[in-house]
Amino acid sequence: MEAELTRGTRPKIALMALIGYFVLGIAEVFLETVGNTGAIYVIKPLLMPALLAYYISSARERDFLVVAMLAFAWIANIFFISAEYSSILIGAMFFFVFRALTIFLVFKYAGSPRLFPLLVSCIPFLFTYLYLAYHVHHRIGDGLSIFVGQCVMITFLGGLSLGNYIMVSNRPNLLLLLSTLLFAATQFIFAAKVFYTRDNYFHALAMALYVPAQYLFVKFLMTSENRSRKVLG
Repeated sequence: MEAELTRGTRPKIALMALIGYFVLGIAEVFLETVGNTGAIYVIKPLLMPALLAYYISSARERDFLVVAMLAFAWIANIFFISAEYSSILIGAMFFFVFRALTIFLVFKYAGSPRLFPLLVSCIPFLFTYLYLAYHVHHRIGDGLSIFVGQCVMITFLGGLSLGNYIMVSNRPNLLLLLSTLLFAATQFIFAAKVFYTRDNYFHALAMALYVPAQYLFVKFLMTSENRSRKVLG
């Protein structure tokens, strides 16, 4: 009876959590557009807990590393709300750990293409970021090291994602590739905002991409797990 109740309740909780996540995401995009920092401090910290609730109630087996990944993303998001460099630096440190965990999870759930496809798949991301860095390095100032570090990790993640999709064009790898492309786009947006005095629209656009990117990555992990279970079964 208890097992049947759990099977009937978990999908409802998952649906509510997912709806809540995207409602919060839409609210966050609106608040970033109007620049309401006070409300952002309320809404933004709720995003990752909502996505975590979706993952816990949807996944057949919970992976502690996925929980840790979302926890580091949650902490980073909180520090990124402030425009102070010290706060951004702390947020970047947590975000580096988050990004490292995403890369590790890709290795764990999707594996890695061979070296040559991996290197070839990194090239579009590498040259795009080199071009971007060349044009914005004199404007970023103290944040250049953070930007370069993020670009290096996204380039490697992009190579993994694109390489895996080229080698095996299945649904999990498509979800991973779409997620990575959205994450990569957020880097372009944050770099472009240095040329403008009013950057709230860029923050809003970045969040509009970041919210579905996080969901797609979690969906990739769960879809990969389900496919592995079917193969083993």
